[in-house]
Amino acid sequence: MVVKKVVKEKETKKVPKEKSTLSKKPSTEKKVKPKKVKEAKEKKPQSSPKETKPKKVKKEVTKKEIVKKEVPKKDITKEIIQDITKEINLDKKKEELKKDDSKKEESKIEKSKRNDSRIEEFKKDDFKIDDSKMEESKSDDSKIKESKKEEFKIKEPKKEELKKEEPLKVEDKKVEDKKSEEIIGKQSQINIGMIGHVDHGKTSLTRAISAKWCDTHSEEMKRGISIRLGYADVTFYKLDTSNGIVYSNKPEYQGQKAKVISKRNVSFVDAPGHETLMTTMLSGAALMNGAVLVIAANEMCPQPRTIEHLMALKFAGVEHIVVAQNKVDLITKEQAIENYKSIRQFLDDYGYTKAPIIPTAATFNVNIDSLIEAIETNIPTPKFDEDKPLKMYIARSFDINKPGTPPKNLKGAIIGGSITQGKIAIGDLIELNPGLKGKTLIKVESVSTSSGLVKEAHAGGLIAIGTDLDPSVAQNDQLRGQIASKPGVIPLPVKELKINYNMFERMLNQDSKQQSKNTGSSEVNDSTQKIVIKVTEPLVMTVGTNTVIGFVTKIDAKTITLNLKNEAIAEKGERVAISKNINGQWRLVAYGEII
Repeated sequence: MVVKKVVKEKETKKVPKEKSTLSKKPSTEKKVKPKKVKEAKEKKPQSSPKETKPKKVKKEVTKKEIVKKEVPKKDITKEIIQDITKEINLDKKKEELKKDDSKKEESKIEKSKRNDSRIEEFKKDDFKIDDSKMEESKSDDSKIKESKKEEFKIKEPKKEELKKEEPLKVEDKKVEDKKSEEIIGKQSQINIGMIGHVDHGKTSLTRAISAKWCDTHSEEMKRGISIRLGYADVTFYKLDTSNGIVYSNKPEYQGQKAKVISKRNVSFVDAPGHETLMTTMLSGAALMNGAVLVIAANEMCPQPRTIEHLMALKFAGVEHIVVAQNKVDLITKEQAIENYKSIRQFLDDYGYTKAPIIPTAATFNVNIDSLIEAIETNIPTPKFDEDKPLKMYIARSFDINKPGTPPKNLKGAIIGGSITQGKIAIGDLIELNPGLKGKTLIKVESVSTSSGLVKEAHAGGLIAIGTDLDPSVAQNDQLRGQIASKPGVIPLPVKELKINYNMFERMLNQDSKQQSKNTGSSEVNDSTQKIVIKVTEPLVMTVGTNTVIGFVTKIDAKTITLNLKNEAIAEKGERVAISKNINGQWRLVAYGEII
């Protein structure tokens, strides 16, 4: 009896434990569980073998738990099945829509076929077509008449369109003419020289105006001076703004677009100012239609090359100039006014009384708009005769092929300069004078400006021409001084020149002051020095862009005869610059005309 009581007590104790496993597990019961398990383990050896019953209860409890866990799985499968059925229904609907669309298309095709067949029947019975003209039939059916009227309403505008095609062709020609005008517009209309004494800021001012630095040669970059003629193109705009009329090198004012009244494309020729490069400047003067004379405000005026460059413009016939009083940022207001007065006196002495003087500071782009306004209002675009045969002065020549280029990819020689009369186009056959060991015929393969390739070029701005000539002949400006023309137009080259000449009165005040500084003497010779040309003396003749050495054979008060070292093209009435060697330097001393 004692044993049965003990067993009953154990069962009564174990059953609540099993129920606790099925119930929710609160956080407080986790600490109690280990103690109960220990008590059960301690009481196991006292129990009898009939203690297997609670184990069976445990197994039933685990099955119930499994059943409870499997319930959500059935819900998931239902959701998946529902999704699949939805997709299937969607696919069915799409297929049905496709079938409906195909049926509609078939019905449309059938309707169009029916309409076509009806139209053909009408044409066979009621219409006769002769050269796109239609005649009405004599049928009495009102329906057919109505159909005819509708067809005529449709076809009459087609006839009007055919009639309008002819004037459209004329409009196309106008469009082509406009395109050609746009192409011509890309080429500059005028050449303006940038001249003055060395280191007065000509190249810096060119960059301030055109945003291009002209000294690109390696030797120029090393020495810091211009050695060859530099070129830069720019477009000037006349703008209507809230502050009135403004001139600029951009179609905008204070960062905003403005109304453009007019514009002009301009080419600048940057001439070197060094005394040893005077002949290069003289060859560039032949291309100039106007000039900007740059004078530094921090130096005395005039300097030697300032005088010579102004005299070169005079002999070249350049009447319209603008003076830029540069580097005003380096002096005071009083000094700038004194320098202005000396520049005004210098211009009046040489006959340029109407030339405006504009103060500028090229390094800071100060007053550039005023300089552009002075250029636009004082240097007009010259008129060229394009009906005359081609004549082009060559000022530069070069080879554009890089080392290692295969022979098949080599490009011909490039010649650069300006046309003084006539036109030139791709495919033209031109002649070089005096040429390479005689007149040389070459073919024009390309024509280009700073803005890109063009089909045709006219007189005015600077251009470059690609030729079929051997590129080695054009290296390092070897073709400078040649004249490109229509074959048979330019006269034969000569080796003797006869010139009516006029001597320049050279002002050597600045030279004498520099000599006095070097010698330490305080006396300055303010008188002008008279230059004398002697027989057998060598002189440098600048004819167009060509420079040639000649020896004096005869001379009198008005004429001079020279024997040239090399042949040169000399046309009657052409202007010539004469330079003489003075103290080891070639100085401009006279100018004249070929007889």
